[in-house]
Amino acid sequence: MLSVNIPVYNVEVIDLVNELYNQATKLSIDFEIRVYDDGSDEIFKSLNRIVKSKANVVYKEMEKNLGRASIRNKMGAESVFDWLLFIDADSKVIKPDYLKNYLEHKTANRVLCGGTAYSKQKPADSEKLLRWTYGTKREAVSASARNQSKGFIITSNNFFIAKELFNQVHFREELREYGHEDTLLGYDLYCAGVEIFHIENPLEHTGLESAQAFLKKSCLALENLKKIGEELLDGDRMFYRQVNFLRKYSQITFIIPSRFVGRIFRKYRSKMESNLKGNRPSLFYFDLYKLGYYASIKNR
Repeated sequence: MLSVNIPVYNVEVIDLVNELYNQATKLSIDFEIRVYDDGSDEIFKSLNRIVKSKANVVYKEMEKNLGRASIRNKMGAESVFDWLLFIDADSKVIKPDYLKNYLEHKTANRVLCGGTAYSKQKPADSEKLLRWTYGTKREAVSASARNQSKGFIITSNNFFIAKELFNQVHFREELREYGHEDTLLGYDLYCAGVEIFHIENPLEHTGLESAQAFLKKSCLALENLKKIGEELLDGDRMFYRQVNFLRKYSQITFIIPSRFVGRIFRKYRSKMESNLKGNRPSLFYFDLYKLGYYASIKNR
């Protein structure tokens, strides 16, 4: 019935696998848990290899890093059951009926998104405050609010899909770098007439990066977003209207020329980074930072 897919890169997943295994066993269903290591350091592989001792757990190590899109496609293709659940490795199950919730809502032409939660307690490490603040304010959104923003946005860290559907519409492997591979998948599903439905079934995101790492990943994601819009989708207007960031960017640069926005970014980048790496990071500055960076790469 259910194939749970957990791609792993430099994360320990023993507790996550154990919790999912226990929930699936209590449901008395046919299941498997696939754990594919995508080129982690040896210290993480040596820790995670213990999970293959469990029945119904398939553990594999890739010879080289395939990337976020390719590893998920490989797992989906090799899964043996009719329903696929994709989970990021840096996640924590916080609901005892997590798997049951998905199975009760399953529908063939519908993708289910469970959402993301964050610890209510601020991280002790001040370097992780930006990631935690962004997560709690922007990502930890209720299912009802997510369903109100009609469109195609999904998140790859916690979604449920029929294998038959995933065989038809899966991640595009042209995207090798980090970011927005799930946005593009959502767009392709939306264009194929698939319903994207959000339910209250979150996983807690535990892998908080430092502000420096988060800013770097955010910039990589914007590079990918530019590639999607300009190269893969050739300026598709619906894509630009539906992606909140691109819509805001278009509105702002309609009034303020993008070259001017880029120049402002270059002038004040270090000051914004000082705030974002500090003890009271401002999401307003983070929004300006992303808009400015996007303007700078648009004008290369």
